[in-house]
Amino acid sequence: MRTLLYATDFSDNSIPAFHYAQLLSEQLNAKLFVLHVFDMKATFISTVSLTYAKREEIMLKEQAEKLEDFCHKNVLKKGIPKGMEMMVHEHGIPSAGILEKVESLNADLIIIGTKGSSVLQDLIMGSTASALISNSYVPVLAIPDKAERRTIKSIVYATAFEEADILAVRKLVALAQPFDAEIKLVHITHKKEYAGEDQMEWFKEMLGNKVDYRKILFDLRFSEDITGSLLDYIREENGDLIVMLERDSANALQRLWRTDTVKKVKMQLERPLLSFHKKHLPFD
Repeated sequence: MRTLLYATDFSDNSIPAFHYAQLLSEQLNAKLFVLHVFDMKATFISTVSLTYAKREEIMLKEQAEKLEDFCHKNVLKKGIPKGMEMMVHEHGIPSAGILEKVESLNADLIIIGTKGSSVLQDLIMGSTASALISNSYVPVLAIPDKAERRTIKSIVYATAFEEADILAVRKLVALAQPFDAEIKLVHITHKKEYAGEDQMEWFKEMLGNKVDYRKILFDLRFSEDITGSLLDYIREENGDLIVMLERDSANALQRLWRTDTVKKVKMQLERPLLSFHKKHLPFD
């Protein structure tokens, strides 16, 4: 990963994500773009009649100043570090504006802050983060508002034994290697569902043919409560980073890993969550 894009709305929720963005930039030796997307219609208030171009010029300057103040106030005590660049972008829909910049900058990862716990996904992840996770063709790293900056030594990946999981793990290794982190692949299923042990062995063999990384561990758990057991596993392993794959649909064998299960897990996580989307993985 060579280019990271951190997006902020200037809220307190986005500060921990800024800390993580800096950590990743330093550890990966990656370029870090700090972005704020604003809606000119919602933010510009004036009784003076101005042309659109003039209003845009004023707003771009004002928002750039706010972004610089935000960065220096919350993180940058010693000035802007090498490899970091601040930018503002005008768009009526924040997630769409972020994705425009992802494309123009050829970014490899989006980093964004999230809100606290709630029963509704949009209140959990924030509507912008939810939209990015659903639509971004690059991975999205969502940082909870209470997360403390910590180095990544243990990564928990919830797998459904799909080919897409193999592709996602291959991309994940690029993030894990610089930290020398362990990747713990866990699958939780009903014991009567199917031959879990056989599926695990097949998955190990397929992954070994595609991915060369010595710090990958495997764990198979049986439970009637898939979501609860996965959350227990995450807490038990004390993972520094949780990784999940967004899936559009599921067949009979993967129905326990349908989108509803993934959402329920995300709702209760207090650790950084890295999300890949199945539809955007590069199948061989």
